[in-house]
Amino acid sequence: MKRYIDLVEQKILTLPENTTLPFSKARVDDISTDTLRKILHRLHDKGQISIIKRGFFKREKPFNELLFVYGSLKKGFDNHHLLSKYAKRIGKAITVGKFGMFEDSFGNYPYLLLAPVMRVHGELYLIERRELMKRLDAFEGAPEYYQRKKILVKSHRGTQRAFVYIQLHTSIPKDQKPLREWKTDTDYKLRQLDAYLETVTG
Repeated sequence: MKRYIDLVEQKILTLPENTTLPFSKARVDDISTDTLRKILHRLHDKGQISIIKRGFFKREKPFNELLFVYGSLKKGFDNHHLLSKYAKRIGKAITVGKFGMFEDSFGNYPYLLLAPVMRVHGELYLIERRELMKRLDAFEGAPEYYQRKKILVKSHRGTQRAFVYIQLHTSIPKDQKPLREWKTDTDYKLRQLDAYLETVTG
């Protein structure tokens, strides 16, 4: 099967980018229609092509960008599902530079500040489709709420440049200690919510 996938990939590289074509344009000798369809769906998942409608696809420009996540997009957290199958988890990572990480008033999510406080722990992902990055920008409110910037992060693969969502114009909150890592601590979040409600209701 791998040999067939390689042959179809090579054929697709000869086709024009961003042009809608029938599946038959990717056909290679000795590969059945069913096998070709399965291979094209795999290549769609890898971001090499986009299946437009039944029987038609277009070749995509290569897109491979690293994304460092430190909050609700991490594995096991509320919004991890947004990374979808078009992101590959590389593993745990840590920022090379120092930043300030604090949480919103309800303790629902953390945010990163451009402040030399401490190195922040998170996870590194490879984003393989441009539209996924656009969806994440919309979710994070970039560029109005967050800015997506490249920073240096270190993982088991060494030091690499990766995108991160960061707030550039927010001040360090005076009533919080900075966080090194965002954890799933439900009891802690409930205490934070209670404390916030007390300050609001008096």
